[in-house]
Parts: sequence; C-alpha cells; structure tokens
Amino acid sequence: MLNWRELPFVRLLAAFIAGILLSIYFNKNNSLLLALPWVVLPILWLSQKIRGWYKYRWLFGSLGYVFLFLLGYHVGYFHDDRNSQLYYGKYISENENVLIGAVNDAPIKKGKWVRLKLNIEGLGRDAGNIDERNGNLLLYVSRDSASEEIKYGDLLFFKNTPTEVGPPKNPHSFDFRKYLHFQNIHYQAFVRGGEWKILEHGHGNIFFSTAIALQERFLEILKKHLPSEKEFAVGSALILGYRDEIPEEVQTAYSQTGAMHVLAVSGLHVGIVFIILNFFLIKIKSSSPAWGVSKVLIILLAIWAFALITGSSPSVTRAAVMFSFLNIGLAFRQYMSIYNTLASSAFFILLFNPYLIASVGFQLSYLAVFGIVYFQPKIARLWKVNSKIGNYMWQLACVSLAAQITTLPLTFYYFNQLPVYFWLTGLILVPLAGFELGAGIFLLLFEMVFPPLAIVFGKILYLLLWFGNWCVFMIQQLPAAVVEGIWISGAVSLLLYLMIANVMVAISSRKYKWLISGLCFLLAVGINYAFSEIKNQQGRQLTVYNIYKNTAIDFFDGNKVYSLTNKGIGKKPLGFATEGHRYAMGMDELIEIKLDSDTSFISGRFYFQNNFVQFYDIKMAIVDGSHWLPENTRFKVDYILVRNSPKMVMDELASSFDFKKIIFDVSNKKWQLEKWKKQCGELGLEYYDIGEEGAFVLDLPK
Repeated sequence: MLNWRELPFVRLLAAFIAGILLSIYFNKNNSLLLALPWVVLPILWLSQKIRGWYKYRWLFGSLGYVFLFLLGYHVGYFHDDRNSQLYYGKYISENENVLIGAVNDAPIKKGKWVRLKLNIEGLGRDAGNIDERNGNLLLYVSRDSASEEIKYGDLLFFKNTPTEVGPPKNPHSFDFRKYLHFQNIHYQAFVRGGEWKILEHGHGNIFFSTAIALQERFLEILKKHLPSEKEFAVGSALILGYRDEIPEEVQTAYSQTGAMHVLAVSGLHVGIVFIILNFFLIKIKSSSPAWGVSKVLIILLAIWAFALITGSSPSVTRAAVMFSFLNIGLAFRQYMSIYNTLASSAFFILLFNPYLIASVGFQLSYLAVFGIVYFQPKIARLWKVNSKIGNYMWQLACVSLAAQITTLPLTFYYFNQLPVYFWLTGLILVPLAGFELGAGIFLLLFEMVFPPLAIVFGKILYLLLWFGNWCVFMIQQLPAAVVEGIWISGAVSLLLYLMIANVMVAISSRKYKWLISGLCFLLAVGINYAFSEIKNQQGRQLTVYNIYKNTAIDFFDGNKVYSLTNKGIGKKPLGFATEGHRYAMGMDELIEIKLDSDTSFISGRFYFQNNFVQFYDIKMAIVDGSHWLPENTRFKVDYILVRNSPKMVMDELASSFDFKKIIFDVSNKKWQLEKWKKQCGELGLEYYDIGEEGAFVLDLPK
C-alpha cells in the first residue's frame, strides 16, 4: 500500500500544478495573488522558530501547500510573454513594424516555406529607430537559396506587420493557436525573398548551437549508411529525435500499431543510453572516490548531451532529470521512491517551463511511467511463467499493458483511436529499439574515430531498422489492427481517470468499497455515452469545410454522413479538416460523392444531381461554372455555394436564384472573392466567407 507520508513531493507537486492551472485559465494581474508567495515564505520560516511548533505542524504543512499553490500561479503568470511590459505584441502597428529577432530553434524546411521560431529583440519604425522588445514570433520565410542558409542563432532584420494566430477554421479540428500559445507564440508573419536579411550569426545559446550542429553532422552520417527513405526516417527519429522527414505512410503505420513512442525519443531511449553506459563503466573496477565521482559525471554529461542533441522534448527532459536523480542516488547509496523521483523531476521541469503541463508528450510520458511503476508488478504476478524467455516476453507485455491503462483516456481524447495490437508491437519493437539505438551510437562513434568499423555497424543498423519497419507494416495489416472514430470529451477523460484512481486505491488499501465508487464513475461515462448517442442519432447538420483550394461538404443524417468533395482532393488535408468533427458527430457510415460527377444520387432524405442538393427541407445550388445558370426564371434555393472561381458577377446570380445566403468557399481566387463581396454589399446580398469566418455549420431542426 502507498504511504503518502513517504511521498512528500507528490503532494507538493499537486499544489504547485493547481497554481499553474489557475494562472493558465485565469491569467489576471492580481497583485494579491502575485505578492502572497513572498508573504507566506517568511511566515513558513518563522513558524519553525516558534517553540513547540511541532504540535502545530499541520499549520506548517498547510502553509507549505498554500505557498506552492501561489508559487505555481506566480511562475505560470510571468511565463506568459504577453504579461511582460516589453512584449512586442503590445506595440506592433502599421507604423511600428520593423523587427529584429534571433532564431531560437532549428529551422524547419518544408514545401515553399522555411519555418522559424524567433525571439524578438527589437521593434521600431525604421532601422535607425529600434526599441528593445521581447517575445516569440513564428516567422515563415519563402524558401530559396538564401533562406536555406538560415541557422539557429542568426539575428534577422525584416519589415512586416505580424498578425495574431487565428482560431481553427473547422469544428473539432486541431487548434494550432492553442498549441502555439503553450509554446509562448501568439503572432505569426510571412516574408518573401528580399524582405529580410541576416544581421549577424552566433546569437543563440552555445550549448543548443553545438547540439544542433552535432545533430546535423550525425544526420549526414545516417544518410550515408541508411540509403532507403523509410529506414533513414525511422533511424533519424529514433536515434536523434529528427522527425521532419518521416513519410506519411510510416507515421500512420507506427501510429496505428501503437509504436509512436519508438519514433518519439522518450524515456525509453534515455534509459537505454543509461544502461549502455552503466554496462561499460561498471567493468572498470576501482574503489577510488575520484572514479566514483567521475562515473556519475560521465553518465550525467552523456544523458544531457543526448537530451540536447535529440531536441530536449518534454519526455526526454523528464527522463534526463529522473535518471540524473537516480544516478546521484545510486552513487550515494540512497533509497529513493520512484514516485518521489517522478514528482520531483516534474516539479523542476514545470518550474522552468510551466506551460509543459499542457504538452501531450509531457502528460503521456509521466502517465505511462506511473502506470508501468504501479500496475506492471501487479499484472505480472497474475501469471507465473516458468520459461525464462516466456517470462521475459510476459514482463514486456505487462509493461505495455500497464502503460496503456494510464494513458488510454488521453489516447482516446487526443488521437481518437485504439491500436489493438500495441502489446505485440511492444514485444517486438521495445527490445529492438535497444539494439537499434546501441548500433546507432556505435555507428556515430566509429564514423568519427574508425570509419571501416562504422560500415559494419551501419549494415547492422540498416537490417535492424528494415526488420522493425517490416514488423510494423505486417502488424498494421492484421484484422482490426486499429479501432478509429473514438471520440470523448475532456470531462469524460477526467471521469475515466477518476475511475482508475479509485481502482488503484481499492488495490492498495484492499478496501473494495472503492471499487463501487469507481464503478459509479464508469456508470457516469456510460450514461454520457448513451445521451451523446441519442443526440447524434437525432442530429441533422450541414457543414461546409475550410480546405485550401478544395471543396468538402458534409450532410449529417444521424450517424450517416453524405460527403460531397471535388476530385483530386488530398486524403491528408481532407482528414485533417473533417475527421475530428465527424467523430464528434458520431459518424458510423460515410458515403462519398464526387462533385464533378454527372450521375444522380438519392438516399433517404438526401438528393444530389447536377450541382443541386436537397437535404430534408434545405436546398442548395453549387455554382462552379460547370453547369449553366437557369434563365428566364428564378430558381428557389436556401443557399448557394460558389466554388472554383466561376466567371460571373453577382447580378447574374441574383437574377437566376431566389436565395437566403451565398457561401464562398476557399477554392475561389482571393482577388475575385473580394470583387464579389463588394458586389454583394452593393446589392444587399447576404454572404458567408469561409476563408475569413471558418467552416459554415448549419444545424437543421429535428
């Protein structure tokens, strides 16, 4: 049974996180809240000096929790750049739009743009009138030979008026604004060649600069020894944390088989580095205190060098902090509770960056480790396997299952799917990842000191990666490999975690009354699902999505969806825009129809022919220039969807149709759209611009 008195950091962390969450959702410059921590702290110190204070230790503990709660609010509030007096976003305008900023991360080069994260250092009217400012900016620079040379630490000068990052343009789609907010980025800007220049180099942190340079050098080595695209993509992600070149099919396969943690450098990889180093260093027999200290320092340096080179993701940082504590504890022969170690690592990480509390990687990483530590031994005891190999495989399967128990609600919430064969993937890829990472480390090492031997490790690494990929794609092809379309709200996710917590208390205390309360939370989830299902079955909705240069319209009839899309629409952009909303609406059946088709389609209360749609009592005409407009009569419809920039003026539309509103989707040319909107204003016609306002959503009466 867990003894909470032995886990002080767990309890203290809870108070600290509560304060951070309040700062995120409240975010007000409350002088009392911001000043109180420094009032409570001296009271805490003085309370220990009072004679007989031990009798009032509960008061000391209560004040400690209050202090950490207030400290969490303080840290969270001041971490938000917008609360700084020098934040550039408070001063940006059409007159003040000359900016200077340093590139504070490795550039991402994709498509037509180079994406840069800048730390703004100055803002002004012109080059000779720059004031000191701060804050982060997401800058897109058109990709050419000059922008290809931009490096971390370069100081850029450019003229532009940044705009605030907008909300998602489609319902239930990925919220990029929220994602950037928790990276302290609230503005973005686009500049083309000739609109920017590099003022100087080497303006970044020397440790990060060295780490990025090493990563680039190591990537060149991997490209040399891993000639095939898939093997290089997986190898560079697994060994160096470089994920920019992972093909979509590889990412999908690893996601659907529950193996994404292998591609995302995490605690697993840091643990492997720790084990490899320990294995070799333990061979050196020495009782010298100097060697003991040296061994600790070597492991610490190696772990943090690996964390820096692989990008210092939340999971890697967590693992690096945890293994650092473990390494120091082992050196001093100190017993440490793994729960305290986890909590203390989370505390120090959040003290440095409180916004990581909203990071999916941070949440899943800690929950997975907690699940493994708590549930794995208990599950493993359920079945005793006498065979050594069989027992090893059973232990691995228990690790995967334990991690799934504590991460499943968040997996449903964030990814809307359940990889059925996660346990099989864990049996193969987790031990394989150890050999791959080991081979990769030796490859990089020998490439620099003895290249002929590096060729051998390069061949070994290639074969291991090829076999791993082959296994993943084979598992993906198994029947019912993934259950998709799972949609739960944040509240339901919380109910599931409360159920798991009650089960844990029941197991630890052996008081099975806690199971009853756990079942009550599960019952609440079931009731919520029943009401959601009834609502979805009765739902009728028309949704026109925002998909750049494309048209997609969904007609929701209960759990059935009729989808009209243009030919040539990409599967990835279509899924990105529509999947979340379809899952949220409870889609069970999808019927896809192409807009360019001349054939008619009739099903239930849905009818489509020649760009005319009737869905229950709603009538819609789709105007794209491919079909003629009615003459000598005004055709009565509710809505007109204009797509693909047909050659016409709004007078023609008004004379051909009797309608309520015009909908312009994002397949239209921008200059033509502005012309039409002006004409609509002159004629008094109602319109809806999906490009500006986001997806058009119309709920039909039941």
